[in-house]
Amino acid sequence: MAEYQVKPLRPEQRPALAQFYKLNHYKGKIKATDNVWLITKDDDQIIGAARLCQQGGLTLLRGVWIEKALRTQGLGSQLLQHLQCAGVLEGCYCFAYLHLEDFYSKHGFCRVTSVPASLHTALERYNRPAVQVLLMVQV
Repeated sequence: MAEYQVKPLRPEQRPALAQFYKLNHYKGKIKATDNVWLITKDDDQIIGAARLCQQGGLTLLRGVWIEKALRTQGLGSQLLQHLQCAGVLEGCYCFAYLHLEDFYSKHGFCRVTSVPASLHTALERYNRPAVQVLLMVQV
């Protein structure tokens, strides 16, 4: 049985993370200032990741991604629970796809009714006919 670990990204893991995101069709770019957490399997194989970045003075959770073949096994929940326990999600915002609202709600995120000005343009950019997201905040 595989053993999973959640831990912060080490500098030498950046190329492996970029490859993981590319293989899993995530298009976001990793910045040096991002606070990145990984979920790894057995031998440090990256199977999931989450990025916390700053935007307009707010913390934004982005790039929460689990390897496609391993989704729906609770690994995303394990990753977010670890981040919650580490205290890095408090007051954190995220752009959630509509079908993931319940998932994020289970981890303390609530739908935002008043969008902060610094996130308004980004929210508009995400929302297009084929893709709809909502802004949530961890309380």
